[in-house]
Amino acid sequence: MKRYLAFIAVVGLLSACTEVQSLRDSPATGYYVGDRSVDEVVACVSGSWSKRSAQMAVVPMFGGTSIQLRDGAGGPMVALVDIVATGPTTTAKYHANAGQDAWFSEQVMDCMHATSSID
Repeated sequence: MKRYLAFIAVVGLLSACTEVQSLRDSPATGYYVGDRSVDEVVACVSGSWSKRSAQMAVVPMFGGTSIQLRDGAGGPMVALVDIVATGPTTTAKYHANAGQDAWFSEQVMDCMHATSSID
């Protein structure tokens, strides 16, 4: 029984990684550059996004942080933003599935103090 539960846990983790990578491999919906720190942007975005009903995860990554949204607990990945320090600036790459509410992207842009997305 323990082996079965361990197998289920490993499969769950691998599928979550696959979903994240699949979303990252899709073209970015928004690419923002700003002068706020990674920590400031993460606090701002996570604070804004937490007002919605999606399940949010804040995940450390090399040079920054990824904020990931799922449609409910254990639901499919719907959007993510990777926030990374790039020298004197911070960049935020936003990825979302088709049909995702533009509100999430707008919150990233506002938190970055950016006026538009860089394609």
